[in-house]
Amino acid sequence: LMEENPSNTTKILTKSGLLNREQIAYCIGVSERTISNMMRKRLIPVLKVGKSVRFDAPKVKKALEKFEIEAI
Repeated sequence: LMEENPSNTTKILTKSGLLNREQIAYCIGVSERTISNMMRKRLIPVLKVGKSVRFDAPKVKKALEKFEIEAI
């Protein structure tokens, strides 16, 4: 999985397909603080690896689908 790093616009290869907080925030278009708030409220799935956290982008996007509001 190739992700673009917003801080220096270089490509990062994630072998496991898991993203860190900065990458998932960029992927779904929100701030890292919003990601932290979503984690705290348990709105998105997160994998803890030691003290670090990782996200599976498809699972996060699926979790956020329930908050989508359809047009009337």
